[in-house]
Amino acid sequence: MARSAFFLLLFCATNASLVLLYPFSLARLLLVAVLYALGTGVMLYLLFHPRNQWLVSNRSQVEQDGCIALTFDDGPDPVDTPRLLDLLREKNVKATFFVVGQRADRHPEIVRRAWEEGHLIGNHTWSHPPLFCFLSPRRLRSEIERGAECIGRICGVRTRYFRSPIGLRHPLLRSVLQEAGLEYISWRIRSCDTMIRNPNFLARRILSNVASRDIILMHDRLPKGTQVTLEILPGIIDELKERGFEFVLAGSRETVHGHADL
Repeated sequence: MARSAFFLLLFCATNASLVLLYPFSLARLLLVAVLYALGTGVMLYLLFHPRNQWLVSNRSQVEQDGCIALTFDDGPDPVDTPRLLDLLREKNVKATFFVVGQRADRHPEIVRRAWEEGHLIGNHTWSHPPLFCFLSPRRLRSEIERGAECIGRICGVRTRYFRSPIGLRHPLLRSVLQEAGLEYISWRIRSCDTMIRNPNFLARRILSNVASRDIILMHDRLPKGTQVTLEILPGIIDELKERGFEFVLAGSRETVHGHADL
C-alpha cells in the first residue's frame, strides 16, 4: 500500500502545483510547466510502461533458455480463434491466451477447446475496460474476480495468470492481484498487430527483435480481424524453429493447489 500512497501523493502534488500560478508571472508559468510535466511524465511511466515493476511485480520472460512464448490477447473470437487453434495444432505449438471474461462467457466452447488442447488460459479482465488505470477499487476487484471465475467455470481450474488491458497499471493492482493469487504476465515484444496491416513489416518487426526467453504479445481478436496475424504466423513459427527456439507456455498449467490439471 505504500507504493499506492506514493502514487496518490504524486498525483495530488502534481495537480496542486497549479496553485503556484497565482499571482501570475512568466517565471511562475515556466516553473509550474516544468513541475507539472515532470509529475505527469512519472505517472504515465508508472501506469503505461509494460515492464515497470513499481506498481505491480510482473514477468516478461519465460524461465527456460532457448524458448519463446506466444501470447494472444482479447479473445476468444468466434471465427479467428478457432482458425488460430487449428494453425497451432498443425504446427504442434502451445500458446497462452489471455481471454476477456464476457467473450469467454459467450464462447465457452472455444476457451475449453484451447485448454483441452494444452494451451494456457489467463485472465484479461471481465470486460476489457480501456481506462483500466482509472477504475474504482470496487470495479477493479470485480473485473479481476469475474474474469477469473469465468475461466474457472469453463476450464474447471482457477487461472494463476493475469494481464491487464493494453498492459495498463492501476495504483491498487499489486494488492488486488496478491489477494486473488494471480501473477502479472507482461511481454518483451509487442507485435503491434493492432496497428500494422502490412504482413511483411509485421513479420520483420517480430523476427528482427526476438531473443531467447521472450514473451511475445499478439491478438486473436481485433476489430478488423486477425487475417494479417494468421497469414504471417506459420512463417514466424517455422523461422523461429529453424533458429533452434522451442515454443512454451508463459506459465505453468498446474493448479493453484499444485496438482496437474490434466
